[in-house]
Amino acid sequence: MEVSIIDQQYSSGNALVDFLRDQQQLTFYNEAENNFRKTILLSSASYFEKELTETMIEFAKSQTGNNELIISIIKQKAISRQYHTYFEWEKSSANKFFGLFGEQFKNRMTQKVKDDPEFDKSIKAFLEIGQERNKMVHQNFAEVAIDKTAQEIYNLYQLALYFVNVMKGELIKR
Repeated sequence: MEVSIIDQQYSSGNALVDFLRDQQQLTFYNEAENNFRKTILLSSASYFEKELTETMIEFAKSQTGNNELIISIIKQKAISRQYHTYFEWEKSSANKFFGLFGEQFKNRMTQKVKDDPEFDKSIKAFLEIGQERNKMVHQNFAEVAIDKTAQEIYNLYQLALYFVNVMKGELIKR
């Protein structure tokens, strides 16, 4: 299994908070743990945004024969600063995103959600990360409380990876 930057970050963050706890540096431990949760959440959301937007660019390249004129306008008008409009973060469905690729694709992916419980769970984890990210960055980042532990956030990340990987396979294979 490939180790991502998020895996590395999670491992490093755990080592730091474990060290502080073991050294009985409770004030520093609490601060590090709080920052660690925020960092792993924001990093996971950012990682997924990069992965999906790059996948969409690769999809466009494959469908246009790598036509730079078309790729350029797609990047500027359909991808750049548009990622957060692809999803209805507060819902537990990726249908809005699926619909961006047409009704046939949306129907196929909706059926996949019904047929594959892991895919459904993965979508929910992905959307929860995005929703929590939005809450964190659109409220006062320094004051917002993250209710989940770093382990729970990392578990969501690991679940959500399946959604991102399925989308890569679905879009790039075409």
